[in-house]
Amino acid sequence: MARRPLILLIPADRRTGALTRAGLEGYGYDVLVAGAADEALDLLHANQRISVLVVDVKPEKGSDGIALAQTARRSDPSIHVINTSGAPYKLHEREKVSGAPCLRTPYHPHQLVGVIGQISSRHCLDEYEMHAA
Repeated sequence: MARRPLILLIPADRRTGALTRAGLEGYGYDVLVAGAADEALDLLHANQRISVLVVDVKPEKGSDGIALAQTARRSDPSIHVINTSGAPYKLHEREKVSGAPCLRTPYHPHQLVGVIGQISSRHCLDEYEMHAA
């Protein structure tokens, strides 16, 4: 059986982080929570098992969340990024990392689990197609 991905969560606030972490752990995921972008970068560098980054992003220019997602993807092109935002329609596609879906806040952990499943299966299909070609 395949091991579930390790998720690094950078929520908008501590309460959201605690609720989301508990919900994801209830679905069997391992979850790390960072309170800020610099802490998240330290965790990304220290733990190579992290394969999903869930980051709250603000639509304004210079958002820590957007910069963190871009830095994480440059460091590890295979990392899956999921953006969360209260105003996803204000996020410009050119600022987001490629292939990163956006989940509108507030969300329920089962919604996040669904998005993780979609991006994980898409990644498996992409790998299958690469090996089949």
